Amino acid sequence: MSTRECALKNFKLLLEDILNDKNGFYRYKNGKLNISKISRVSGLSWNFLKRELYIRGLL
Repeated sequence: MSTRECALKNFKLLLEDILNDKNGFYRYKNGKLNISKISRVSGLSWNFLKRELYIRGLL
């Protein structure tokens, strides 16, 4: 399994957690996603998260 495949697998699990987030842990007060916090919690890079969230229309 390549590094990208492993990162995408982890990202899918993280994405489910983000979309089911009820207490707003991953969001700023204005409702936008806090990519820096998501990156620190998940261990995935900021650039990878930004690109993948943009592809899925969440940014």
